[in-house]
Amino acid sequence: MTDRARNAFDRAQAFAFAPEDSRRLAAMRIGLFSLLAWRLAVVDVDRVAGQPAALFDPVSVFHLLSEMPSQGIVDALRPLGIIAALAAAAGLWPRLSFPLAFGVAVFGELMLNSTGKIIHNEVLLVLCLIPLLATPTAATRVWSMGRRRTPEVAAPVGVAYGWPIRTAMVIVAFAYLFVGLQKLRYSGVEWVTSENLRWVLYASSDTQAEPNTLGLFVADRAWLAHLMAAGTIFLEVGFVACLRFARLPWLFVPGVISLHIGIWLMMDLDYWAQALTVLIVFVNWAALVTLLAARRLPRPLRRVGA
Repeated sequence: MTDRARNAFDRAQAFAFAPEDSRRLAAMRIGLFSLLAWRLAVVDVDRVAGQPAALFDPVSVFHLLSEMPSQGIVDALRPLGIIAALAAAAGLWPRLSFPLAFGVAVFGELMLNSTGKIIHNEVLLVLCLIPLLATPTAATRVWSMGRRRTPEVAAPVGVAYGWPIRTAMVIVAFAYLFVGLQKLRYSGVEWVTSENLRWVLYASSDTQAEPNTLGLFVADRAWLAHLMAAGTIFLEVGFVACLRFARLPWLFVPGVISLHIGIWLMMDLDYWAQALTVLIVFVNWAALVTLLAARRLPRPLRRVGA
């Protein structure tokens, strides 16, 4: 191994196994599993349950099934998954609630993706849950209803709390990178310079119940559509730099959240799970709590006069 390769490996290892505050891992657990409970409640799996065998196009382990799972199975699994996700967020029975909530989520994703079209709205959320499955004890060390109350002590800090967070950060960053690179692979710079995004916005507006004013506003202005396309590529391909430069999330996290809000406003596409996953994983909620707590402390009174 050359010195340059060794240095790169050492930097990657230092990033992946950097110690973190246990509260930050707990915040990621609370955020991701709460988000999962919401998505299990609102995502419409019923529309594919029990569909005719001719429309069943299985993916992954669903090849073992002869038909789409029935409505009865969905009705049984959905409340079970929601309860498990809420219990996981609260830190209750993590060795049971973590994998149970995850399993129900994957089952629902497989159902949606066995219809001939790949649906990836919740994929990032599900992938970021995987590091938590491997760390049920560390993830519930603090901010957990499943732990006995103990005298107030400093929250533990260590590698055991850091690597699941860093792994989730890598998952998010490379998810955006691969999406951006795929655009460039198949379309090249023409994804930005062509009329591609304008026609997508026109077509999306036509499929909505009413003409989308914002989408048409952008589509009618070529320079604005090209600017937004370029910004999309910049955010997707550049997001991975957040793993190297600690200040860049201040730019890219609001950027990709704004991107998903724009997609929702102009195209009525629901990527809230992905946007909120980015926010949950990349914001240091433990540091934010410490900062807010410090501001609430009473300030010492000034002495007046000599």
